[in-house]
Amino acid sequence: MNLRQFLVGVSGCLLICLVGFQLKAADAQAAAPAKPATIYFSFAPWDGAAYDLEIPLQNGADAAEPYIRIDIWGYPEFPDPETIHFTGKEDAGGGPSKGEGRALFQSNLNKSMPESLAGTVSFKTLKKDSPVLGGYELATMDGKKVFRGSFQALWGNKPPKVIR
Repeated sequence: MNLRQFLVGVSGCLLICLVGFQLKAADAQAAAPAKPATIYFSFAPWDGAAYDLEIPLQNGADAAEPYIRIDIWGYPEFPDPETIHFTGKEDAGGGPSKGEGRALFQSNLNKSMPESLAGTVSFKTLKKDSPVLGGYELATMDGKKVFRGSFQALWGNKPPKVIR
């Protein structure tokens, strides 16, 4: 085998590898979910108003329809960047350790037991009727699942009417 044959062989192998890599990348992009995050107005009679933020995650082998759900108590607006910290031990019933909200992971949205999450959610902005931008860094209490990413959430409903 001469040098020319060797170089042609190496070039051919590189071309085959490059084409294979591009096909795998195209498959990964096609498998990525197209769903945006959604933010909802919410409220409960015992503790008042809240926002519910649902962030879809890429499907995994151990999760059918994985989501991160973030509840933020009250109707805050963040015109400037704001970070909320979650301990994973927030009291959803409004007790003394209720915090600013809570973060949960569900492997199948509204059909599986939620797991409490600890970490942070940062908002670039949070204004009614405008897209909500931010990022998250959260983990399950046992540390076995870690979630990091960014989101753009669209509003899923209008504010509930106040009945007096």
